[in-house]
Amino acid sequence: MVRLHLHAACLTAALLLGGCSRNEAAAPQASTASAAAADAAAADAVQAVTVDVCGSPVRYASAPKRAVTHDVNITEMFLFLGLGDRLVGYSGITAAKEIDPALRGQLERVPRLAEREMNLEAIVGASADFVFGGWSYGFRQGQVTPELLERHGIASYVLSESCIRVGPRSQVALEDGLTDLRNLGRIFRIDAHASQLVQGLEGNLQDLRQRMQGLQDSERPRVFVYDSGRDIPVTVGRYGMPRAMIDEAGGRNIFDDIASNWPAGNWEDVVQRNPQWIVIIDYGQPNAQGKIDFLRSKPELAGVEAIREQRFFVMSYAEATPGPRNIARARALAGAMHPDRIPAQGHGTH
Repeated sequence: MVRLHLHAACLTAALLLGGCSRNEAAAPQASTASAAAADAAAADAVQAVTVDVCGSPVRYASAPKRAVTHDVNITEMFLFLGLGDRLVGYSGITAAKEIDPALRGQLERVPRLAEREMNLEAIVGASADFVFGGWSYGFRQGQVTPELLERHGIASYVLSESCIRVGPRSQVALEDGLTDLRNLGRIFRIDAHASQLVQGLEGNLQDLRQRMQGLQDSERPRVFVYDSGRDIPVTVGRYGMPRAMIDEAGGRNIFDDIASNWPAGNWEDVVQRNPQWIVIIDYGQPNAQGKIDFLRSKPELAGVEAIREQRFFVMSYAEATPGPRNIARARALAGAMHPDRIPAQGHGTH
């Protein structure tokens, strides 16, 4: 699976209002981190909690004290909850997956254990007691897995969206990321603090749903998500987070028939299904403009409506993968596709 990089939305206050600038995204973390730490310290002795992880109950005997995260969206989720003081290492954040600048300072004291893949030796060397990752977000069969970590006495939590890689799911929803945040709150014994932050995001989601209420199927534009790839496009299937974002924003993902999260599509279907909008995932090389220029240069795509009308919408990796910025970016996409329903803002269109 190929991942995405996003450009910005906001985390707390701005996320609660629905759509904002990247620098606003994590502004509240400095003010909430101490509250989260106090809650966690007071709750360390609380009895064990059990959390559903990919359909199975997992027991956490005590609040972790030395956590490792993998990938930029997962790390942002962790820092959003004010748990930076528990972080002893991270991996999977390359120069092509830049974390929000407002959060970068919180990682300066934290060692990068590996640039790309999870490294078991480094995790053990950091004396970690907890790892937050996902299938294809660090966890891979035959490499580092939750089972392998457990054999080393290290607890873990798996990103909900990624569970499609190891078992069936009924759907993907923006609530998946909210569930992850609540579960982390329980695992780290900061339930009240996590709940307060999640309630703000839920309010933003409800506002979006109210604005999009009554939208007819005929009013929903066809959307193609272009992640990467020249010979074969990597896109979003039925279970990728952008599919849920597109749904909430009043569109239809043209590759909903692929039962995966980040699968390979094909250019023939892109032409035949004729998307009216193209979502560009901005990370790596080429950048967003380079990807748009590539699509414009393909002769077979010249007749596609989104190409003809120049309807492109850009998301960064952290906005398109599960994390605290999904809802704000879904609102921005809704504003681009349905400006009559969402007040005009900087939507990241080209």
